[in-house]
Amino acid sequence: MRAARALILTCAGIAATLAGPASAQTAPLFSVYPSYSAKFDIGSEKFSLVTSVVVYNISGLPFTGVGFKQTYPDGVSVKETYQREVGTEATGEQSSARRVEGNVFSASTPTFKNRQYVVLFNELQLARRLNEITFPGIEINYTDAEGKPQTAKMQDNTYDLFIYSNVVGGLERFLKKYNQITFDFAKATPNRKEWEFAPVAASAAGRFPTGVIGTFPGENQYNGHFRIRSGPPGDNLQVVVVYKGTAKSDRVADREALGKRLREYLKWCGEFDVTQDGLDIQQTEWKKYKDTWVVNGRWTDTIKNRLGEGPLTARVFFSPREDVEYYVLGLVHGRAIGPDSVNPNPDKEKALAAEMNALVESFRSSIVPLSYEKRP
Repeated sequence: MRAARALILTCAGIAATLAGPASAQTAPLFSVYPSYSAKFDIGSEKFSLVTSVVVYNISGLPFTGVGFKQTYPDGVSVKETYQREVGTEATGEQSSARRVEGNVFSASTPTFKNRQYVVLFNELQLARRLNEITFPGIEINYTDAEGKPQTAKMQDNTYDLFIYSNVVGGLERFLKKYNQITFDFAKATPNRKEWEFAPVAASAAGRFPTGVIGTFPGENQYNGHFRIRSGPPGDNLQVVVVYKGTAKSDRVADREALGKRLREYLKWCGEFDVTQDGLDIQQTEWKKYKDTWVVNGRWTDTIKNRLGEGPLTARVFFSPREDVEYYVLGLVHGRAIGPDSVNPNPDKEKALAAEMNALVESFRSSIVPLSYEKRP
């Protein structure tokens, strides 16, 4: 399960800087890319952070006996640490052992080759909702190519948690406040209490995400996006929502444009593609939205022996009242990971697809024009 968690979460981004040992070392040895995904427990209305910190060896040299130590600030404790049990030289990942003592998290790996990386996953509980949080820089201890022990200290990082600290209630209220969009989680997915925000995959963004990953309201209420997910691989739902202020003449009007946009947003979730066989595309009225594109089909992981495939559903529609185009994309994963991902699990996928369809059908937008005078 922990290996599965590590696979599905392998995204982090650039924020911390490069560092070398305290000696006269001029070239950087490591780069660190920390991200912290906001997680909501709908049942308890508690908020936590899921860390995904990538540490790269960019020195050009191999190191041995490498240790990573992260000290968390007061009021922050490790709820769970996800042990990485996978990683090969081919993928660039490096397996590591890890432990927690008090508020200090440690990981170690016997070898750390050039261009390899370690991903440090933890879920952090906050004793109280903080407006701001500072994570001390990771300390890296290693033995260099000459057999000498060395230490590198990465820079501290401070993040703003204001929007999470000032929301009373759970995820539905949070999304309504910052995006004017929400889903009826309690009714559509009553057995799923935990939902985590996820970043746009690095492979799609062209860079690693960093900082606190949550919702991303745009420059005004007509623009924004978010990606949320619930459950481990094999029992996973994830939803991407993008909304854009759009002139009526610029809305998606044909299947070619629709396919391009859907593939673009699908790649926000990973190196996935739309399976063309069995793809069903209809244009119909959905809720109050005319000419809605309703898509049902499957997605495929383009990386062999990783996640395999699963069902997808989408709604793409334009609302003339507020001149906003919406993209709602839902993916489910209901099979094993690794080599066994080639084996279908139709009963599980059917159950997950029913959950996803109920969730998508519960979509609501409360975006309204700021001035009706502009829309006679």
